[in-house]
Amino acid sequence: MPNLLDILIAMKWVNLFQVAAAAIGFTAGITLLFSLGIRLITNAEFAVQKAGTGKAKAQRAEVFNLIGSYVLFALCGLALLYGIYLVVPYFHTA
Repeated sequence: MPNLLDILIAMKWVNLFQVAAAAIGFTAGITLLFSLGIRLITNAEFAVQKAGTGKAKAQRAEVFNLIGSYVLFALCGLALLYGIYLVVPYFHTA
């Protein structure tokens, strides 16, 4: 039976750090996308008050903020679906 020192020496540490860095990076990226989506949807809600008075600039800001937030939420959803695809082995069988 191998001892702990042999296991630690034989372990591929670079691969472990690459996986950890990728996981942390993608988690931070998805969190950033979701946060920006929330921010844009909040901006759109505040622009509704001014857009109701007929200001064209506020109406454009509302539309662009809503479109931007929907795009960011769609990217988060695609990332979620891709993560499920990677985890579920049924999708990988030939």
